[in-house]
Amino acid sequence: MNQCCVVIVEGIIGAGKSFLTEELGKALGPNTLIQMEPDEKDQANPYLADYYQDPDRWAFPMQTHLLQARYRQHLNAQWHVLSHIGHSILDRSFFGDTSFARLQVCEGHMTEREYYTYQSLFKIMTASVLLPNFCIRLLVNPLTSARRIEGRMQQREGRKCERKIDLDYLKALDREIDHMTEVLRGQGVRVLEVPWDVEREDPEARNEAVQSLVGRINEYCPPDLFLNLKDDKMLQYYRRGV
Repeated sequence: MNQCCVVIVEGIIGAGKSFLTEELGKALGPNTLIQMEPDEKDQANPYLADYYQDPDRWAFPMQTHLLQARYRQHLNAQWHVLSHIGHSILDRSFFGDTSFARLQVCEGHMTEREYYTYQSLFKIMTASVLLPNFCIRLLVNPLTSARRIEGRMQQREGRKCERKIDLDYLKALDREIDHMTEVLRGQGVRVLEVPWDVEREDPEARNEAVQSLVGRINEYCPPDLFLNLKDDKMLQYYRRGV
């Protein structure tokens, strides 16, 4: 059996993360843990509608709520992988949450004091969080994402509040996600950049794109995070009872 991996999927709003996460999760095998982004469904993000009405009031509580939710998801993901049950894939991540927090400050919706508190919580949480093995970065033109957001607002009642999202916000968010993925790349995470502008309505085209990612993930051999007891020096060390 191949080594199990934690995979995060990142991209701007409307990029198609949820679709890819579900398709890729199924393709990686029946034991894959799929965790979707906390949104308006089942009150996973109870602040979303309030935030779009009054972002200055609700940015900080919403962002801290999402941070703790994504933290719990990431712990579940890494436990699943370290227990060798199967792969884990997350629609947006604990690390991706920082892109939104940084943007909240830039947009003036979160104060520097609030951001300092957010940073402190994030740093405390990282004591028990391992880096993902892969970050799939969906590359989508903000104009394309804006059209997709408009389309899903017509289809899903809970998405009506997204009419507040404008093109400038999507462009700024894209830059923040670029920054976040480059930080992860610098820390050794394998970043897979995937152009996702084209609407893949043909099942065969979708399957081809997904299977390409499956191949790259399954070819990867992550290092054993436990002590390498096969090393002769380590065996001698333990045999001496030191």
